[in-house]
Amino acid sequence: MSEWKPTTPPFVEFKKKTLQQTAEVSEFIYQIGESNLLRTPSVDVSLEAITGSVCKAKIAYVKSCLLRYREITGYGRGITAVQVGIPDRFSVIFNTEKEILTIINPTVVKVSDRNLVYPEMCMSAAPIIAPTIRPSWIEFDYYDENGTLNHWRTKDDSKMGLMMNRVFQHEIDHMDGVVNVDRVKDPRLLILESDPSFYDKAKFEEVK
Repeated sequence: MSEWKPTTPPFVEFKKKTLQQTAEVSEFIYQIGESNLLRTPSVDVSLEAITGSVCKAKIAYVKSCLLRYREITGYGRGITAVQVGIPDRFSVIFNTEKEILTIINPTVVKVSDRNLVYPEMCMSAAPIIAPTIRPSWIEFDYYDENGTLNHWRTKDDSKMGLMMNRVFQHEIDHMDGVVNVDRVKDPRLLILESDPSFYDKAKFEEVK
């Protein structure tokens, strides 16, 4: 008779590394459950304040947090002010040219009828991966750091195009006090980041 031995979970070293990174970024990223701030809608920034020194300092800090997060983890497309304790309605996001775009007071004016599901991660819910359903594109208006009104109207079905539209929706959700895990109706669909090749296989899937 053979001796029984316990089965070791997969990807142990990768999971240790992931949890260590999560602990490190927790020095500046607010996590779900530890503050009501993430569940509270952010406050619009007045047009007069956008170009003021206080707002500029806040934007610079949020940008530094995004860069720091990427330095620690190797990824991270965008971050919203409320995720670092600033209840103002703005986000900083890496665009397709790998430049940091600041969106202030965004207003969604139109959404696609086509919905897609994709496994999303969130800095404030790491290391949870949430299969989140969103429209394939949105149109929205926003102000930049100079107080100039801009319009996002890009409808691009490439993976990068779909990803940018999704990132904008993810960050605007944060401004409305919504985290991606809130959009998952079945908690059994939530998983923890463990497989290092997970996103190599991830794809957008249409929801009928």
